[in-house]
Amino acid sequence: MNSVFLSVGSYILTLDSNLLVDIGIQLINTCILCFVLSKLLYKPVLNFLKNRKAKISGELDDAKAKLEEADALLAEYNKKLAEFQNERAALLDEANKEANVNRQLIIDAAKQEASEIKARALLQIEREQEKARDRVRLEIIRVGSLIADRFVAESLTEDRQEQLINDVIKDLGDVKWQS
Repeated sequence: MNSVFLSVGSYILTLDSNLLVDIGIQLINTCILCFVLSKLLYKPVLNFLKNRKAKISGELDDAKAKLEEADALLAEYNKKLAEFQNERAALLDEANKEANVNRQLIIDAAKQEASEIKARALLQIEREQEKARDRVRLEIIRVGSLIADRFVAESLTEDRQEQLINDVIKDLGDVKWQS
């Protein structure tokens, strides 16, 4: 018997025929176990792996389809957003144009009203000037009456009175009103 000493003083591993038989039996058992397991478990494990691969591939395809759908929705959203912005810009332009038209109408109405107020004021001024002229004429007539009374009181001759009255009328006719 051959013994192999691996360490000094004690036997750790001895290489004898029993050990070789045990190793051979274990190798045969391992081969039989691998054969049985390959026959029993290989196909189910292979089917499981194929199913798992198909499931992952399907999920990737679904994810890709959903990504494409999301891209399409994003493109549609961007298109609608651009349309909305164009519509908003058109509405703002229309509102600005309408506001400008309304502003011009208000300005025109204000100018018309100012023109009417000015015309009424000028008419009022003319009336006031006419009233002032009438008051001045009445005052001149009153003064003329006073002068006439004084002349009468001094007993002027008729020729002289007539000449004085004509002079007063002539002076009144030459008066020009400044306005």
